[in-house]
Order: sequence, then structure tokens, then C-alpha cells
Amino acid sequence: MPENKSKKIGIIGDVHGEDKRLEESLSVLLNEGCQKIVCTGDIVDGVGCPNRSAKLLQENKVITVRGNHDRWIIENKARHIKKAHSLHDLTVDTLAFLKKLPTQATIDLGEIRILVCHGVGDNDLEKIWPGTDRLKALKSELLDKIISSKRYNYMINGHIHFRTMIHFRKMTLINAGTIAGDFWPGVSILDLETNQVHGYHFKDRKLKPRISRNLSGKNYTIWENTQSFTGNWDPVRLF
Repeated sequence: MPENKSKKIGIIGDVHGEDKRLEESLSVLLNEGCQKIVCTGDIVDGVGCPNRSAKLLQENKVITVRGNHDRWIIENKARHIKKAHSLHDLTVDTLAFLKKLPTQATIDLGEIRILVCHGVGDNDLEKIWPGTDRLKALKSELLDKIISSKRYNYMINGHIHFRTMIHFRKMTLINAGTIAGDFWPGVSILDLETNQVHGYHFKDRKLKPRISRNLSGKNYTIWENTQSFTGNWDPVRLF
């Protein structure tokens, strides 16, 4: 089989046990010719099967990072939450897979470097939000350090279940969202050939193309870092 030299990165957000949606997501992303596929973690705690989800991620060599729900189940904490799995629900292989997941991963594509994490870097609970009428700004000194390091062109994270782009002068953040639930579950494709992000959403159990956004645009707000958040952001939605 010839090497896939596509500049497309498939982006899967928080899984939460949605093995059937994960299978559909992988099928679509592979058919679209994605060179690599990443996942922002939270494999457990949801309505589907975490064991099959873990197996699918491993079989398809998805670059996966650990989410806070994965850490919680390993530590046997926060098992009171809604739709929580227990350690008894996991096979030996699944538990071993979760324990081996890194908190962050780096993808090098020539001059392009991408950081993949769940929250921000090693902090799986950190949230970022420039601020809107409904939700105040959430700033992060950790993210500011990542931005100022100039090591990464893009950061892909999850946790907040809201597929969007946040633009900084030196880096673009892409939130992967989630494939779980009813609020615009779906996936995205980062296309470095066309400099676009393509958003897909689930409809009748199938993924359908929803929207395409340019990676840069005149109408996008560009921040220096999170300390410059002003609270009047118009989200660049990927759904």
C-alpha cells in the first residue's frame, strides 16, 4: 500500500463510550484520506462500550491522549457521575490501554507542529474560553506559556464539547468537541493543503459534512494570549 502523504488530520473529540459513532467517524475520516487521526480522550463514561472504543482506537492507530474521565476511572474516582463506567466494566486490555495513554502528544509534519491534549497540556481539567455574552472568559497561564514557546502551530484539545477555533497570533487552537450526546456531535478534518477545517455532524447515525472554515479570516478575532481575552468573542463554530 502506498504511503499516505495527504495533509489531512482527522480530529475526533471526547468519545465517552460511543463505539458505534466512533466506528462511523473512523470510516469517514479514513475514506477522506486523512494521513493521521487524533482523539482527545475521555474514552469512558457514556452510553456505549468503552472496550470496543479502545479496541477501535488501537486497531486504527489513532493518536489518543488521556482525558480526565480516563484518569478518574483508573483512580476509581468520581464514579457517582451520570453514565459512569466502573472498573468492572473494563477488560484487562482496555485498562492497560487507558493507563498507557499520554497526557499530550506532538505531531510533526515538516514545518508544522501540532500539540494534542485533552484540556491544556498536562492539565486535563483546564478550560479555555475567550468570553461571550453567556459565559465569562476563562484564561490559562499554562496555555499562554505554550503559545509563547512558539513550538506549535496548532493545538487540538477537547474537554469543553464545543467544536470551534480560537485564534492566537502565534498559534491556532482547535477544539475537537465530542462524538457523544445530542448537541452537535461530530468530527473535524484539519486540511493543511487547503488551509481549512471541515466539520461533520451526526445525522441519523451517519456523519454528514456540515461546514468548512478557512484557518484564517478577516472576521476572526486574533488574541495575543488568553490574558487579552475581552469577553466579546463571536465563536468560530465548526458545527
